[in-house]
Amino acid sequence: MRSKFLTLKYAQVRNLPMVAASDAHHAAAVGTAYTILNTNDFSVRGILAQILKSNELNQRYLTPRDSLRKTWNNWLRLRRRKKIPELAAKDGRHNGG
Repeated sequence: MRSKFLTLKYAQVRNLPMVAASDAHHAAAVGTAYTILNTNDFSVRGILAQILKSNELNQRYLTPRDSLRKTWNNWLRLRRRKKIPELAAKDGRHNGG
């Protein structure tokens, strides 16, 4: 959360264009952040031109329940990751090593 705040401040101080988007890893997080582009030109050129202009950034926070579930799922996902030596040993066995 701190990095999002610092990123927002960095862009605001430098008057940089911003967009919002949710980095959803589960259904409850879909749509928690989004940008409304005020344009009728949906070509790549039109979208990029509109991003440089003023747009409506929206975000909502996850409920405490969904936030806890997200944290728990991330913790479990990271614990399941294989260590590099384990992967190298496994790969060596499959490649005749």
